[in-house]
Amino acid sequence: MNRSDRAKQFMPFDALNGLREALRRKEEELERDERREPNEEEAAAINDALNALERGDRVILRYYSGGRYIVTEDVAVSVMPAAKCLYLKNSRVAFGDIIELKILK
Repeated sequence: MNRSDRAKQFMPFDALNGLREALRRKEEELERDERREPNEEEAAAINDALNALERGDRVILRYYSGGRYIVTEDVAVSVMPAAKCLYLKNSRVAFGDIIELKILK
């Protein structure tokens, strides 16, 4: 038996085609967080932070994206009230997705 044929017998074998993909999809489904709206106090704090935000400020932001809440630290580039978006150095976040915003001084 040549070397490549010998190696094939030790390769992983998926007896049920598509099982791994189905398990991955189910796992992602179970890991999803239910989206919630900020209460009045949280909404007021977010609004105050957005109004005080200046270009170049470092922020810690918690927002909803892709079925889960993400926490990130980034640099603010601009706040676009007309577009209802916060532009960060590495991403763009809609105001409606923000659940918490803190400006680091």
